[in-house]
Formats: sequence, structure tokens, C-alpha cells
Amino acid sequence: MTGIPLVAVSSDQTSKKSGRLPSRTKFTWALGSLGDNYAGNTIGQLKDPVYTVALGVPPELVGWALSLPRLLDAFFDPIVGHWSDNWRGRWGRRRPFIFVGAVALGLTMTFLWLPPSGGRWSHEALAAYFLGTTMLFYAAYSIFLVPYRALGLELTSDYHERTRLQGWGMMVGLVGGLGLPWLYKLTLVIGGAGVGGVAVSADAILVGARWVGGGVGVLILLTCLVPALACRERITTGGGTKIPLRSALAATGRNRPFLHMLSMNFFATVGMYSPVTVAVLVSIYFLFQGDQNAAADLTGYLGMAQMLGSLAGVPVNTAISVHLGKRGAALVALVIGAAGFVSLAWTLVPSHPYWAVASNVLIGWGMQGVWLMSATMNADVCDSDELATGQRREGMYGAVFALEQKIAFAVAAILGGYLVTRCGYVTSAAPLPSTLLELRTTLIVTPLVGLGFAAAAIAFYPLSRARVDAIQAALAERRAKR
Repeated sequence: MTGIPLVAVSSDQTSKKSGRLPSRTKFTWALGSLGDNYAGNTIGQLKDPVYTVALGVPPELVGWALSLPRLLDAFFDPIVGHWSDNWRGRWGRRRPFIFVGAVALGLTMTFLWLPPSGGRWSHEALAAYFLGTTMLFYAAYSIFLVPYRALGLELTSDYHERTRLQGWGMMVGLVGGLGLPWLYKLTLVIGGAGVGGVAVSADAILVGARWVGGGVGVLILLTCLVPALACRERITTGGGTKIPLRSALAATGRNRPFLHMLSMNFFATVGMYSPVTVAVLVSIYFLFQGDQNAAADLTGYLGMAQMLGSLAGVPVNTAISVHLGKRGAALVALVIGAAGFVSLAWTLVPSHPYWAVASNVLIGWGMQGVWLMSATMNADVCDSDELATGQRREGMYGAVFALEQKIAFAVAAILGGYLVTRCGYVTSAAPLPSTLLELRTTLIVTPLVGLGFAAAAIAFYPLSRARVDAIQAALAERRAKR
């Protein structure tokens, strides 16, 4: 099979001898991660306060409205990846898609938080509005995210520099994302109900969410445009043979290292994000006896604790990867994350609600290691795929990776709604003590089950540093014979 030829890397993009990227390249690519962070997490921060609390939509309907568009991405993500891998144009394979996706993301983020209010629509109609806007949003997300991640996979071929580049992305995304946990509180403040003693009304939440959603849309637009405008692509396409979409998907699904990495990411994501709504209810009704303002404050601090733990974890997890390899670093990260969730049994205390901050530092540290190792493993996977197929297909692997994450979040959203119902929670009513106990237990146990499955999946990941070096040597020899 004829492969897509590689183009020599210019000296300002990366060093041929060391494989190191200049800081400017890392930073301009990493700015897209800031927008990605807000695109991927704002809905999770605001959907329950806006649609469940303010508008009274049952959590099951909100869960389905959030998850169905992500399931539809099962058809769209690989198509975008295939288009990007085979795109021919003067601006490269990735940058045109990143540009269009950034613009569409900024617009659709704004429309998510403009639902009709005042009791004019039924709960089912409001859920349908949320469904329609999320479908448009996640289509735009695919157009941006798949080529953006593919660009990050192909900027360097160095084993450890790939981890450092992904670390840059996570550092920039996390530092800029320190405001994410405060979106709920900011919504209340802008709506006029964010101070002690002021009752929180549905109108206050809705008004605040419109302004916050619009501001986040502008932020996403500006930061996601930067890699499209400032990054130079390392790999371009020549006249190589294209693989049909069905064959490309089949080849991707046969890559064993990729399947191990995907399984780890899937189980960790489902385990961690399924009880998000459970956590909101535990904070409001168990820790603060129904005080939404106090719960919003704690939500902000807990989110910051997770992000600070993640920030501290970037250099540590990178160093662990250098010494133990990527599989070893992933297992260590899973253990640290599990320790954080176990500690919630002692830190979720109404008399000292801020003790939970310590648990969230550990959770953030551990989960950052999972995301970092997943991203950098994917770059090595693309080398193993080129050896097997003769093609550079970062777009397809980025697409399937993004697809897996969206499916995992969809499963988490559906499961999360049913977890709340199973615990006995009824909307518009304060939960009983037995329900609060069920909610707290679910918040701790569900992530531990997911992280356990994730550890079992990654324990047999086969791409060590020595194996990747051997693959790259074989690829270099093949290219030299062309």
C-alpha cells in the first residue's frame, strides 16, 4: 500500500536532532485547549442549575437531551477525521476545520442558554430545545476538536516531547479554566442572587446564564482560533492512496494498543462523571441544608481544588512517565484518583464542608494523569498504525478518541440521571435522610468501580518506550527506501 509521504520539518517548528518544539509552537497550540476546556465543561457546570433547578426539567430528560447528540457523533466524528486526513489545500489538512469549528462553537455555546422561560413551554419542550441546541453544539465541537487533536499528535515524533506538548495543552487549559468552577456562582451574581440572604429565583439563574453563556462563547471563539491561525502543520499530504472510510475505521478498530487506551479512558470518564448531578445534590441538601448560594461557593472551591491538583500533577505525572513509562504513569494516576474518592468518606462533613477540598486535589491530580497519558499514548498509536497501514491517520485516531470520550460522557449523563432517581430523589422536594445517605454512597462508590475497570484495561498496554523506538526506526527505514 502506498503511504502518504511526510514533508521535512522546518527548523522553526521543531529541531531535527532533538525533536523539541519551540515554546511558541507549544503555547499557540495549547491555547486551543483553553477553549476546548470551556467547550467541554460549561454545559456540565450550568445544565443542572438552568434546566433542572430553574426550569424544573426532570434530570432523566436532561440526561437524554445531553447524551443523544453525543451518540450521534458516532457517525460524525470519524467522518470529520477522514475528511481531515485526506484534505488537500494550501492551508493544510487541519487548520481549515479548526477555524470553521471555532466560529461555530462560539455561536452555539451562546444559544444553549437562551431557553424560553416564564412557563410558556412544557418540560418536554424545554428538553427538546436543549436537545436541538446541543446537537448543533456537538457538531461544531467535532469539526474543531478532531482536527485540533490530530494537529497535536503530529507536531513532533519524539516519545517524551509528545508528553510535554500535551502537558502544555493541559497546563494552559487548566490555568485558563480556573474560572470554570465559578460559572454557577457567576450566574447567580449576574442574575442578582449571588449574595448571602438573597433568595435564588429561577429568573435570576436564567438571566445570569444568558450573560455567562455569551461570555464563554466569545472566549471559546478567540482561543480556539489561535491554533488555526498561528500553528504550522508538520505533516502534509501528497498524492498517496486514500483509504476508504469503512476500511479506515476497521483498521483503527484492530489496533490493540489503541483499544487498551480507549478502554481506560472510557471507564475512568464514566466512573468520574456519572455522579455529577449526585454531587450537586449532596452539596446543596446534605452539606448546606438547601442553601444554594453556599453550595455554589463550595462548588467553585472544589472545582478550583481539582484544577490546582491537575496543575500540580502535570509535571509530576510527566516525570513519572519518563521513569516508569506511560503505562506505569497511568496506573499510578488511577491509584491517586481512587484515593481521592475514597477520602470523601471522611471529608463530606456538614460541620466542615470545605474538608472536601483536600479530596478534590487528589482527584484532580489523578484524573489529569489519565487524560495526559491517554493523549500522549494516542500519538504513539499513530506510529504503530503507520507501520501496519502505510498511512498517517492522526485525524481518524483523534476522531475515534473524541468519539469514545463523547460516548463515555453520554453514558455518564444517562447513568447520572438514573443514579439520582435510584437514590430516591424527587425534583422540587428536599430529599429524605435515607436519600441523602444513598446519594453520598453513590458519589463515592461509582467512581471507584470505573477506575478499577480502567486500571484493568491499561495494565496490558503494549507500547513501551523501546517498542516505540523500534517502530520509528522501522518507519524511518521504510521512508528512506521511497
